[in-house]
Amino acid sequence: MIDGGRPARIRSIGIYLPDRRESNYLKAERVGFDREFLENKLGVIARSVMDAGETTSDLAVRAFNALADRSDLPRDEVQLLTVVTQHPDFKVPHTAALVHNRLDLAKQCMTFDISQGCAGYTHAVAIVTSMMDAAQLNHGVLITSDPYSNKVADDDRDVSLLFGDAATATYFSRCGAGYQLVDSNFGTLPNSYRCLMFRERLEMDGASVFKHAVQEAPPSMKELLKRNRLCVDDVDLYLLHQGSKYLVEYISKKMRIPSEKVPFEATNYGNTVSSSIPLMLQKHVDAADLDRIMLSGFGVGFSWGNNLLQRLKEEA
Repeated sequence: MIDGGRPARIRSIGIYLPDRRESNYLKAERVGFDREFLENKLGVIARSVMDAGETTSDLAVRAFNALADRSDLPRDEVQLLTVVTQHPDFKVPHTAALVHNRLDLAKQCMTFDISQGCAGYTHAVAIVTSMMDAAQLNHGVLITSDPYSNKVADDDRDVSLLFGDAATATYFSRCGAGYQLVDSNFGTLPNSYRCLMFRERLEMDGASVFKHAVQEAPPSMKELLKRNRLCVDDVDLYLLHQGSKYLVEYISKKMRIPSEKVPFEATNYGNTVSSSIPLMLQKHVDAADLDRIMLSGFGVGFSWGNNLLQRLKEEA
């Protein structure tokens, strides 16, 4: 049975960042970027890199276990497990089934993957919340795991300095304090999919990605605020996909959001694709120090998505 008709909310987030870091300073010089560009434009001075032989499901399991260690997640009662990834261990079966098996979760647990990139977390938050309502589920876990360190060419100036490896696991339930999804909006720009592609390796047209992001993300965020009768100042924190430091700063200036409300935190681990937003959100879910948060993801497709979250107190 559904738990008293109460809304699903994000209760806690577990994260896994590999210990290994690779500095970008020498590589930047090798591919033709100076120190100023690296530190102030790209903003990534080191990338987190998984160990040789590690897989998407390995990172996912570590993130789930980190979540279990920091929360009251009832492992035996998890009814939904989804993995956001564009780099599954196998084409078949889906990665969520592998993770489910490795964690020995209940037979009645729904499992599926979501193939989405940098906007994957915002899409998945809406999907998981809707699915929990539709199927009357009380406990769900959303995992992001998109390792890219072994998918990029070392001499590619558009991507070799940018991407890091990470995984996150978000616990949704119908009780306790947390953040409820209030509203979302999404979009995909026609004739834009070529700006980010994976064939033999990851290929990115950085200028096109930047142009699409700054043209599409701000108006979509403003529309979400408008239809919820909010202004920019009514939101306490904006967590934008960590495409680059300059991109995050440009969007915040275009939106006229105070810089302290729009953090860039990927300096020492890089762009972790679908994990970039929950890596930042994790500390605020547990700290309970904010009322409203907006999430904005954008990238592959070229697609984007925004979530407006509202803090719920323990008794809600």
